[in-house]
Amino acid sequence: MPGGDAGATSALDPLPTNWDGSPIYTRAVRLTNSQWEHAVTDILRLSAPTKLAESFELPVAGTTDFTNNERLLVVNPRQFGDFEVAAEAAAALATGSASALAALSPDTTREGFVRLFGKRAFRRPLTHDEELKYQQVYTQGETLYGAGFANGASLVIRAMLQSPQFLYRSELGPAGEPLNGYELSAKLSFWLLDTTPSDALLDAAGAGKLDSVDALVDTAKQMLEDPRARDVMRDFHAQLYHLERLRSAAKSDSPEYSDALGPELVESSYRFFDDVFTEGHGLREIFTSNRAFVGPLAAPLYGITPAPSSIEARVVGPARIGYFMQVPFSFLYAFNRDPDSILRGVALQRDVLCATIASPPLIPSVPAAAAGQTNRQRISALTDSCGAGCHREYINPLGFAFENFDGIGQERQTDHGLPVDTSGRYPFAEGMKGFADAKELMAILASSTQAQSCYARKMTGYALQRDVVERDSSLVETLAKINRSQSIKELVIALVKAPAFREREGGNP
Repeated sequence: MPGGDAGATSALDPLPTNWDGSPIYTRAVRLTNSQWEHAVTDILRLSAPTKLAESFELPVAGTTDFTNNERLLVVNPRQFGDFEVAAEAAAALATGSASALAALSPDTTREGFVRLFGKRAFRRPLTHDEELKYQQVYTQGETLYGAGFANGASLVIRAMLQSPQFLYRSELGPAGEPLNGYELSAKLSFWLLDTTPSDALLDAAGAGKLDSVDALVDTAKQMLEDPRARDVMRDFHAQLYHLERLRSAAKSDSPEYSDALGPELVESSYRFFDDVFTEGHGLREIFTSNRAFVGPLAAPLYGITPAPSSIEARVVGPARIGYFMQVPFSFLYAFNRDPDSILRGVALQRDVLCATIASPPLIPSVPAAAAGQTNRQRISALTDSCGAGCHREYINPLGFAFENFDGIGQERQTDHGLPVDTSGRYPFAEGMKGFADAKELMAILASSTQAQSCYARKMTGYALQRDVVERDSSLVETLAKINRSQSIKELVIALVKAPAFREREGGNP
């Protein structure tokens, strides 16, 4: 069917939004491995990352949308040992040379160091009792290892880096109350910069300069221009769209394939999302941009000659628009040279529309195409018994829109000598929509409230570090309006303004 009527309707029900989740609403969230690494580097004033977190146990990917989810950030016996060993190693780095000691603290008195470093490590001023306790730790360090600033400071560092006050970002207090300035400075800095608040930000918090929404928004806007914010958004999009899987995706029947192609596609994908974020674009550009970042190995797959010597921005339209029509998406979801139409459809259902997909019956492995049979015909025959409840009406149409891209991402007009068929229709939340190809599908998605809500929901879960469930639907729909025409940065600012970000979580009603 050609294109179809974008306003057409059908009795076929849209898939329900997937609100599955089990948020804990914890008031104490453990630092992620990367937050630990960056925070330790910053509070110790080290000249280079410690790389100590590289040996930490990794969260189990795939059990939640993002690995910074509260449900994954527990401390088991293995992690307890990781933090202990790393604290000792970090203290040695910070006190092992005259230059490191000079960078660590301008105040080398026991009282002054405990007060200054304690504020950095705990992200708030120490209480009087805490100051006395850590002064005793300092004295114990000199007693055990000899008099001198290095020995006293080293034991204090080891103790503070193992304290829950450092390892956890807390939001303690009655539900619904506003977070205080120190809590907001930590929450904002760890989200947008992946590290602890700076001394200047802590001073601003102490002076009440983060108490108003306007001041908090101004701080967030400044952070969004920091290069570290780009790296945070890299991580968000990498997890949302599973970009790192490209590194291990291999093709056994493609002469254009080499082991270096996957890593190049990862970096080119990162560069695309970097560009969308830093240039002030938003979700619409993710679906419709005519620019891609193309490296020397992928250039032939786009038909670009001569190939660039390094990854560069290139206009690849009008044949391709948006990220999902670029080489990486087709390359990732494929059976060697052939498209994996099922996984392409599932990826859009799950990551772009947040639709609930019923558990399918056991489907046999995809057989080789018969003579004169296209990939679309092969997949349709294989999944037809599943019926309208899954593949035929929901998964396959989205995947078939990309039939003009083979398994390595090259554009094709025929499949086994027959014309490819990219047409379809899909029951979106706003009604049945027909499309002739992936370009029309991308245009539909760019205007789809369902896609806008899904992206807003994913960003909310990443920012709040928990599962987003149906009770959050009002917030998600408010944020979805930003996605219609505004930028990722403006979406972040809207989320910072929301009570869900600025107030203490209330847990389940």
